[in-house]
Amino acid sequence: MPWAEIGIFWISVVLAIITVTATIINYLFFRSQIDPDVLVYVSPDEKRPSLIILIIENIGHGLAKDIKFTAARPIPKKAYGIGDDAKVPENMDYGPLINGIPALGPGSKRIITWGQYGGLKKGIGDDVVEITVTYKSEGPLGLFKKKHKTVCPIDIKSFEGTGVSDKNWDKKTAEQIEKIAKILDQAASGFRSFKIEITEQQEIDENL
Repeated sequence: MPWAEIGIFWISVVLAIITVTATIINYLFFRSQIDPDVLVYVSPDEKRPSLIILIIENIGHGLAKDIKFTAARPIPKKAYGIGDDAKVPENMDYGPLINGIPALGPGSKRIITWGQYGGLKKGIGDDVVEITVTYKSEGPLGLFKKKHKTVCPIDIKSFEGTGVSDKNWDKKTAEQIEKIAKILDQAASGFRSFKIEITEQQEIDENL
């Protein structure tokens, strides 16, 4: 009889553990469906070659409120320049990373034109700058209020050897401008010939 009671006891313990575990898993799944997730990351600008942008994005499923940012060191701004002769940029003193963001919905983002490889290299070197993001969220009917904190490391060194660190962008830009100028010149020449042909046809018509 005592062995039966011991067996029932341990079965009850196992069932209790399973119930608690399932409850925790269900809660975490529920939170993942309503919680925001705000990140700060660096990306090359696909539409403007050689430029690097900072992106603040809510990749979560909920609304993030009262978003604030703190960094371990000053963040440079408008850090332009590709080569080693780039100037040391000034520190960021305005914008969302300084003033914060009142609210950011799911999938919403803010994009900051940060600069170019050479200028950013002069601004932060090989350092990894950690930006701490704090924000709040709440579930349906104002329930399940929660504070969030995310640490986002950003750097410029990882872009070394990529397209944005290419020091020949000025030359490439000049080559492209030269090609455009030739195309426009050819188009203009063709357009003038076409006008002459029309004028000659008009003169013929008038003579008739």
